[in-house]
Amino acid sequence: MAEAITDFKPEPELRLTEAHHVMQQQLTELKGVAQSVLDLQSRQFTLNARAYEIFGLDTSGPRVTLEQAEALVHSEDRGNFLRAGERSRDMPGPVYLDYRIIRPDGRLVYLHARRYTERDAEGRAVANVIMALDVTERKRAESALLETAERFRALTALSSDSHWEPGPAIVADGLLAPATSAAAVAIEKVPSVARRKMRVLYVEDNMFNVMLFDEVMQTREDVHLRIAKDGTKGLDVARSWLPDVLVLDAHLPDTHGIELLQQIRKIPELQNTPAFMCSGDAQPEHKKAAKDAGFEGYWTKPVDIDKVFVDLDQIANRTVFS
Repeated sequence: MAEAITDFKPEPELRLTEAHHVMQQQLTELKGVAQSVLDLQSRQFTLNARAYEIFGLDTSGPRVTLEQAEALVHSEDRGNFLRAGERSRDMPGPVYLDYRIIRPDGRLVYLHARRYTERDAEGRAVANVIMALDVTERKRAESALLETAERFRALTALSSDSHWEPGPAIVADGLLAPATSAAAVAIEKVPSVARRKMRVLYVEDNMFNVMLFDEVMQTREDVHLRIAKDGTKGLDVARSWLPDVLVLDAHLPDTHGIELLQQIRKIPELQNTPAFMCSGDAQPEHKKAAKDAGFEGYWTKPVDIDKVFVDLDQIANRTVFS
């Protein structure tokens, strides 16, 4: 959960205001987030483009009904899924859940989601909303990591020398990979290194972007997120906390993201810290200016969540946080 170094906090209940409608539209367009909405008055059920993609449904076909969408939920998870919907109608905040769906093509997909009831200014329930992320690949990676750990433990217990010989699979870059030959591959045992979470500092003044980024980062158990709402607070957090990754908005209330990075680079420990510009400016000259200023990457809003995860994974694979 993010440690918000800000003066604002999300309200426990979302209200249908003009600003909220704008936020909903931004979310509908956001890459990576599936959204389904049931209007409680009209009973109209709608999905955004990402939901159609994740569920493996044809956007040119007949309108998908609520019953059809719920039928995709794995039979073992359907009870928890429906109970989460009931709880979300009775409580002010969102209900978080993980569940699986089986697409029409038979593919199994793991989802991390939040369900909540949207209310009007008088507090009346007007819509049931589900926002979800596809975490299938992360689940597979976690499963492979657990299998690797189990193999290490078993073989270490059996081995009395400084090497061990794996069976049908070898450990490559921390993941299981098929053996490339029948010859035994000896891997030297190395002492385990205590790893802490990756420290990510996000400097952003837009509340919607803050809420969204915080929600997405909660799906990663290897990330410790802190948030600052302007350059001054961001510089203070950077100096005292020494983050491993910097994510800087371009247009901040008191500075520009490039200028903030220049100030952060004066901190000796952060001279080479990976930095990503996060901005709605998508022109080539904006990206070039960020690259020339020392940013490793550029995340264009609406942010592609898959791209964010790929970049963070690359940093995690090349760095030991101790």
